[in-house]
Amino acid sequence: MTQPTLKATESLDNVSSQSDKSHFPQAMLSVSREEFDALQLTVKQGLTEISTELPPDLTGYVFIVGPAGSVDSPKKPNSPHIVYPSEYGWTPLYNGDGMLYRIGFENGKAHLKTRIAKPLSYWADKYTYENSNDVNLGFKDFGIARASLALGVTSQLSVTLTPFKKYQADPYRLLITVDMGRSYEVDPNTMEVVQPIGLIKDWKAVNPLFPKQPFPLSMSCAHPCFDYSTGELFTINLGRSISSFLPTLRQFLYQLRILTKPLKKSLGSKKTTSPLDRFREWLSNLYKNILKAFLSLGKAIYQLLEKIYKTVLQILNAFAKDDFVELVCWRGEENFDRWKVVLPNGKPIKVKQTLHQMGLTKNYIVLADTAFKIALEELLFAEHWELIEEIEFLIRELTDIPQLADTKVWIVPREKLIPGEKTVTAHEVIIPREIAHYVVEYEDADGIVIHTVHSCACDAAETIRRFDKSVYSDVEINNRMRSLPGVLVSGMDVGIIGCHVIDPAKLPSSDAVRSCLIERDFSWGDPVYAYREMTLKQPEKIDDIYWIFFGAWEELLPQFVGDIYKDYKYRKFPISKVKAISQEGRASTLCRVHVERKNNGQQGLEIELTTPDYYEFPAGHFANSPQFVPRQGGDSSSTDGYLICVVLSDRNDGSNNSELWLFDAANLKSGPKYRLCSEQINIGFTIHTTWLPEVVSPPKSDYNVREDYEPVVSELVNKYLQSRDGDTKKMGEDIRALFDEIYQRFEGK
Repeated sequence: MTQPTLKATESLDNVSSQSDKSHFPQAMLSVSREEFDALQLTVKQGLTEISTELPPDLTGYVFIVGPAGSVDSPKKPNSPHIVYPSEYGWTPLYNGDGMLYRIGFENGKAHLKTRIAKPLSYWADKYTYENSNDVNLGFKDFGIARASLALGVTSQLSVTLTPFKKYQADPYRLLITVDMGRSYEVDPNTMEVVQPIGLIKDWKAVNPLFPKQPFPLSMSCAHPCFDYSTGELFTINLGRSISSFLPTLRQFLYQLRILTKPLKKSLGSKKTTSPLDRFREWLSNLYKNILKAFLSLGKAIYQLLEKIYKTVLQILNAFAKDDFVELVCWRGEENFDRWKVVLPNGKPIKVKQTLHQMGLTKNYIVLADTAFKIALEELLFAEHWELIEEIEFLIRELTDIPQLADTKVWIVPREKLIPGEKTVTAHEVIIPREIAHYVVEYEDADGIVIHTVHSCACDAAETIRRFDKSVYSDVEINNRMRSLPGVLVSGMDVGIIGCHVIDPAKLPSSDAVRSCLIERDFSWGDPVYAYREMTLKQPEKIDDIYWIFFGAWEELLPQFVGDIYKDYKYRKFPISKVKAISQEGRASTLCRVHVERKNNGQQGLEIELTTPDYYEFPAGHFANSPQFVPRQGGDSSSTDGYLICVVLSDRNDGSNNSELWLFDAANLKSGPKYRLCSEQINIGFTIHTTWLPEVVSPPKSDYNVREDYEPVVSELVNKYLQSRDGDTKKMGEDIRALFDEIYQRFEGK
């Protein structure tokens, strides 16, 4: 596709770009935590610097959510609001408090309102950070999570937005949801957190061995489903086995810094052939081999402990709660309906990665073991000190694994979801290749239709770390890669656009699935999607769906990821070709996939996919978080509207350039029609979106924060106060004082 020609007056003149190929923008590393009430954005025409107004048929409110660092994230010099969440080199960019962005369109103008999503755990984090007396209660970054060893895991509400309404005539309400923790309702008008969905007692911890804490680690579904026809919200409560505890060994080793001392002198030293240096090298290698054996032994011990644990449970005839998937239905009342999902043989389904997303049709619930491996080995604890590369490499070799190459999908008949029953039976089918995000059509008369892009060897759980080494021997590429800590890695193969039709009558046979797969030159990276009326109602059928592809970037290919995906099951391109393509570069691309369908009688529904329209973003630009905005007064067709997305790039002075680009949904290839800009905004990594036609505050909630937390807090405080140890008693007193302060804040509203 030919890129639009830029004139001397156009905006990309003040944006850093490369003449030959694109470098990944450093802009993603910074984000502002500043909260605006009504910041007017400058509207620019296309890729020019000409100011203009938006069309009158662009209305409503676009919501975008993404992580924005934490209370202790390093700040940009001379800037009180801009932070660098991954500055220390170990924290993924998707670890952070959720920042909610709302862009309102009215009278040709666009205004931005921003708020950090602040559940109770946010205030616990803030207060313990600001109070030096609470150092033992403080929260720190543990890889993908933020936690306090005394209090538990914070709810970082930064992933997904789900509108819902109890009755058809009601205004839309809004949920903000995550994989690790409860969903929360947020007021779309004030953008303040209203209440969690369910109390702590309603959610089971990820594993029964976890200590009882005010902020327990529970796993849910980041993309719950709301059925506007029945008024039901479906989500998941997920449990994992204690084999996930393996990384606590890693955490333990990091605290024992003395273990690293024998290696420090050898690292970075000049190579020499003297006998003394050879002897030192021999001792260093011996030490590393002993350490590797120790780690292997530790892993074996944990696996043995798990077997003993399960055997004891069976002997005692106890329940097997270490692996469970419970389907949860919420209808707005205080209590949930919940069913443990089991296979036809009565055994529970086992999720090896996550249930990041789920789907529903008129008659079925669709669950999938999605390609985002939240394992506890990813909860890497690291203080702000220099780790030794060799040790980390050894640990990753022993604990980290590639994501599953195939996707298990479970189909649950909704007619079997009977209130009062404890279990529901699901049928399992395997779809080849990984699935991270997918959309399910509501109408299922011709089968269950699933739209997706297979993220082939593209691991969203892996991020760049400062000690990583590039797959390329080029020093300049290696240095650029190490300057991007926390950024998601590029894919180790090209993605595949797919649509799958499942015939429930043929389950669990593999013949139940009919697939249409296409590959494009630009389909690299783990994309996110948009379509008309996304999340506002179930799509009866989808004629057009939009995907933004990450792109292929040479500085985002660490050797470690290349190693774990070298034997990828469905490899399209050899590793050498992947390296060549990434070095050549593939731009972020916004693409429309058109869906044609025909029913061939007994053969069933057949799907054909085409990509009639797409736009490749200019060099040095990263695009994400697409959202369809329907055109007011339009014909309601699947392309009648606008596509808005976040676009990041670097200015010539190295600062963050954050913009929102608006496309004609029926003509992507013509480029953006409008750009929304402001020198005051600094948007970092963003994720999912939604659109609402209006913003109305929900009915007053009767949620009582003390009723929710106090049972756990009182039990924990009493346990500490009963100790004979003075420091332990002091911790109990500190926890009591902390929560009394937090209660006063919420009860004073």
